[in-house]
Amino acid sequence: MTSDSSDPDVQQLLNSVHHVLALLDQAIHEQKYVDIDSGFANVDYLEEQLERRLQSPGPPALSLILLSIPNRTLVAETLNARETRQLKMALRQRLQRSLAHNELIASLPDGTLAFIIPMDSEPKLRLRAQHMMNALEDPFSLGERQVWLSAVSAAARAQEDGPDTAPSLIQAARAALGESRNKGTGSFVLFEDTMRAQRHGRLDMEQTLRSALRRGWLETYLQPLVDLQQGTVTGFEVLARINHPERGLISPHVFVPVAERTGLIRPMSDQMMRQSIPLLRDKRLQERYGEDFTLSINLSPTQLHDPSLADQILQTLSWESIEPRRLKIELTETAVMADPNVATHLIRKLRKQGVAIAMDDFGCGYSSLAYIRNLPLDQLKIDRSLVSGLDHDHEKRAILEMILTLCERLSLDVVAEGIETEPELGCLLGMGAHYGQGFLFSRPKPVEELLELVPARGLLEPAVTDELVR
Repeated sequence: MTSDSSDPDVQQLLNSVHHVLALLDQAIHEQKYVDIDSGFANVDYLEEQLERRLQSPGPPALSLILLSIPNRTLVAETLNARETRQLKMALRQRLQRSLAHNELIASLPDGTLAFIIPMDSEPKLRLRAQHMMNALEDPFSLGERQVWLSAVSAAARAQEDGPDTAPSLIQAARAALGESRNKGTGSFVLFEDTMRAQRHGRLDMEQTLRSALRRGWLETYLQPLVDLQQGTVTGFEVLARINHPERGLISPHVFVPVAERTGLIRPMSDQMMRQSIPLLRDKRLQERYGEDFTLSINLSPTQLHDPSLADQILQTLSWESIEPRRLKIELTETAVMADPNVATHLIRKLRKQGVAIAMDDFGCGYSSLAYIRNLPLDQLKIDRSLVSGLDHDHEKRAILEMILTLCERLSLDVVAEGIETEPELGCLLGMGAHYGQGFLFSRPKPVEELLELVPARGLLEPAVTDELVR
């Protein structure tokens, strides 16, 4: 017996089946191609669409714009589940309204948003990216709460002479986005071939850093902190060096920026702390520089957001049976000012146990002296940029005199960094500066060289300083 499709009941059944199959097909499509978290197309769909358009005949007037929201994680931490859903929906609606009919938006696994744009003119791409960032300028209303999102953007263009693939285009756009993040909120960077070489260099350095952490190439160097009035060593700043078996010593100026970009700064800093804190009970150093010398250790901005950091530092001191007062933690001015609340919480917790806190590189950023009085600090380290050429720069002398006066009233120790010449030292002594460090006294050295070449006292004597410079 065969069914009659003209039968109304049969037709209704067939329609229901078609509807269910359509819903099932949509569900399968969404499961495969939609990012569940954001509601945008996912990276698989992005790559599929990019490959299809790249293989189309004719010149590839095609670009990929990436949009990153730097404060996305911080904002998410302040929202409840309902507010988070509202924000995602509002963000999706705003950005989709900004799309033309032949454009596509997708979400990459790290939350970066990707736009397929059928154009390759740099001015038009710049304008298009700015239009996308402008869409986020107005606050998002989540009930009684308002949320502001910041954004940076970048783009990479498909090349006429190819060969371009979807992954290579995404990689190029990511490289440009890294440069844009470094420039700050509202920035746009278009990928250029020179970035490819830079990217390869950074990748090589990343691999070198990973090898250094795994194979023990990361070494501890110490630079003396000097009492300028007495000419004596009172402590040391801990500085990292990579001692590569083939390339020799690698400066932190080369590998620290890579460590910060890749997230390796935390394991690197942890390893440096484990290596350096035991030096406070090194008998050789104690016999030469006294039992109360201090160590200053630098913390990166990313470490400030680790809620367990203070406990880790205090636990390490306890394990090594070292008094907390002999350790100083150095935070950069820019790191503290970027998130004063987080920095203040860490500072208070450590200072309560006796650990001293210093603000490093003071004078190279934009904070005001009035703000410093509200931070629970023990020491201010004046950046080399204010010390260099001090002997013939009246403006620098006036700034330093003001800083020294204010810090004296606030009971803050001041350390002048980067002292390299006798005239610079003479100016600092004339101002009454108490502490300093720099190549005039000693370059950073491993412990063995330090013990051999750097005396505990007499560092202001010309014969000694001349020898140390050499």
